[in-house]
Amino acid sequence: MGKQEWRDGEMRDGIRKVRNARASKAAGKDVYSFKVPYRDANGKQTSETFSSFTAASRFRNKVRQQRDEGLSIDPKAGRISVKEYAEKWLAAAASKREGTYTEYEKRVRLYIVPALGGRQLRAVTRDEVQKMINDLKRRGLSPMTIRNVHRTTVALFRTAQVIDHKIASSPCVSILLPELPDREVEVLTAAQVREVSAKMPARWRAVVLVAAGTGLRISEVVGLTWDRIDLEAGSVTVDRQMSTKRLLAPVKTRKSRRVVPMPDVVADALRAHREAFPPLMQEVGDLDGKTVHRTALVFTRADGAPANAGDVRRPFMRARDAVGLPASVTFHVLRHTYASLLIAGGTHLTVIRDRMGHSSISITSDTYGHLYPEENERTRGAIDAAFAADDDPDDGAAGSLARV
Repeated sequence: MGKQEWRDGEMRDGIRKVRNARASKAAGKDVYSFKVPYRDANGKQTSETFSSFTAASRFRNKVRQQRDEGLSIDPKAGRISVKEYAEKWLAAAASKREGTYTEYEKRVRLYIVPALGGRQLRAVTRDEVQKMINDLKRRGLSPMTIRNVHRTTVALFRTAQVIDHKIASSPCVSILLPELPDREVEVLTAAQVREVSAKMPARWRAVVLVAAGTGLRISEVVGLTWDRIDLEAGSVTVDRQMSTKRLLAPVKTRKSRRVVPMPDVVADALRAHREAFPPLMQEVGDLDGKTVHRTALVFTRADGAPANAGDVRRPFMRARDAVGLPASVTFHVLRHTYASLLIAGGTHLTVIRDRMGHSSISITSDTYGHLYPEENERTRGAIDAAFAADDDPDDGAAGSLARV
């Protein structure tokens, strides 16, 4: 018995063959399409039509796989373009920390949309994501920038897959990324810190010493208020920072909330600053758009308004240049300087982690672990001491296994 003809309108194994009247008229012969009925994520009966049986079969298999795996994904939902979905994704991300949102928006606008924006979300392949990464490398972007773009791309497609159920899987798998170079941390000497501070305008002079003497981030320094400073006890409570919009905001992470010991050099600088620029109570808005803080900021602009990081960075760069330091010395180097001074004093990495508000010890270790050269000597000494003890001929344990 020969193969039975597949008639118009007949369903076979989840695919219906249908005559395309418009295409048939144009071609002067019968042209058929292949329709796959299925239920979408809301349980509504719908269908997808393909011009070839092969494409219809792939779609049918994908729908069945999703059904078998218990996924409720509407394949049509992924028709949205990457550009359009990215706009919706960024709108939802606006509630995140200001700095995080700013970085997301920049990476989407400059890198992800130009490379993938015109593609349907469901159509983006791993090869296309890899090509985007390779192109960024050819353009000379730093390995860290490329990795951050990849991280944002992963977050976008993961949201589309796991939260919005627009795609069954993410194309951001097994992507080859450029290796990060060995991290080099630039630090200043105490004398250089004093020189830069002396070249700053009087209003910002203490900012340099506060940053180098407490390790606070620049946004945390300009977000300081006098009620967070105890000059007598010698401590600074860090639980807020100043946003670029000159609004008070939560610190970077939960671990960033901390109390930092204040050395005398910082306390003296703050006393002199308070004498020269008496505290002024004012109402400062919060990034949440609702809260208003009635407080006295430690550092303000000349008109008394709140300062942001940019207000400090500009005079810092001028002071740095006046001292003759290289352009690679940014304000953040003062934070590295604080850590290096603690290390020179023998402070343990876990304490440095807490003082600097790092979210994990690995961040502290990766950044500053190489600044502990004396640990090499301690390691050698510990091993030599152990083997020297093992050389003792009177040791009755020779030849036996030690259990630890």
